[in-house]
Amino acid sequence: MKLRNIIIPALVAAASLASTQTISEDAKANVLAAVGKHVKERAYVSGVDFTKWDSFAFKYDKDFHKATTQEAFAQVVNRALDEFGFSHIQMLTPRAAQTRTTGKSVGIGVLIQPVTNGIRIVKVLDGGPAQKAGLKVNDVIVKADGKPVTSPEEVRGPKDTKVVITILRDGKETNYTITRGIFSLLVKDELKWVDDKTVMLTINSFATGYSQSAIDGFFDQASKAQRMIIDLRSNGGGSVMSLGHLAGKVFNRDVTLGKFITRSHADEFKKKFPDRVAEPIAVSKEFGWPVQSFSRENGKTFDGEIVVLISPASASASEIFAASIADNHRGKVVGVKSAGAVLASSFIKLPEGFSLQIPLMEYVSPAGRRLEGSGVAPDITLDPAKLDDDQAWLEAAKLAFQSTRKESGIGTDQLNR
Repeated sequence: MKLRNIIIPALVAAASLASTQTISEDAKANVLAAVGKHVKERAYVSGVDFTKWDSFAFKYDKDFHKATTQEAFAQVVNRALDEFGFSHIQMLTPRAAQTRTTGKSVGIGVLIQPVTNGIRIVKVLDGGPAQKAGLKVNDVIVKADGKPVTSPEEVRGPKDTKVVITILRDGKETNYTITRGIFSLLVKDELKWVDDKTVMLTINSFATGYSQSAIDGFFDQASKAQRMIIDLRSNGGGSVMSLGHLAGKVFNRDVTLGKFITRSHADEFKKKFPDRVAEPIAVSKEFGWPVQSFSRENGKTFDGEIVVLISPASASASEIFAASIADNHRGKVVGVKSAGAVLASSFIKLPEGFSLQIPLMEYVSPAGRRLEGSGVAPDITLDPAKLDDDQAWLEAAKLAFQSTRKESGIGTDQLNR
């Protein structure tokens, strides 16, 4: 399997492309059979018994039969898949699968993360209905049309339909009436100068929308900078090719970004050490696929100081990049602990146009850390209440640059030179 085919996806958007689609019992049976086959035969996460899918499916059997639409059916399947308790395993409806590849959708225009009392907004997309209505990062959607919300499916709906969203903000609930509309998930990356020595590069995704030529151009513009802030807040990940491309801009060719561990690597470990547990960290010391930067033989890299910004919605490829920066002592990580969703996975076509994402590989960082379920802890932590305060992020980044210089033996009188 080629690493370029392994996908580390972005966060799900609260959106859909058209009206609700019905689904027959025969179609549901075909989809469930395919899900079970792929999950039990192909998925891999250390220590997980994927044959448990049969018991999970049995538990939700009545709910499968009650679901009459593709959206409701997918919601039940994902509740069953959630029983495994890790990231990178989900089923997408045909419309959601289309959105993943095209980047266009219909809905309220936010990126979300599930929380105990609803779904928390981690990004409000520019020009979308939610932005026009005044929704903000960290708002928690607790109700839609008066009903409790636990997943994005309960917010979705066709174009030009209205939904009353109940937002919890600062301990108070407020209702917003929003008309769903077309928006794009493809947010353009950007480079801006913070001061005459510092640039900030914002990368929104490593998936659809990541442009190698655009990133190359940004690094050309930043060639005279001494410091770079790489903003990966709310970046939910993407492809290993995009991850390796960005890493190639700041690392030399011989630097490793960690290792991917497959089921076959774990099996090899068991044969060699029959009395030991084949957990990813131990396996990585003997086997695994190294993750490398994709720098060119004679390509230039940015050799100035680096700070990486992460948030609770920074996931997968973003976490790998941040961990690589920290573990290789290339720079500092600033922000709030990341999502802890770091399993390399692939999307598989299912009957009826559905798509299944399953994990195929574990990841271990250069310093031997398993990030799945634990995330990346920043060197300098930002108050979670200031997630949408850009000035607070800049101040924290400046503090990290100062810390780097002190560790390098540069005095405070030299900091602003």
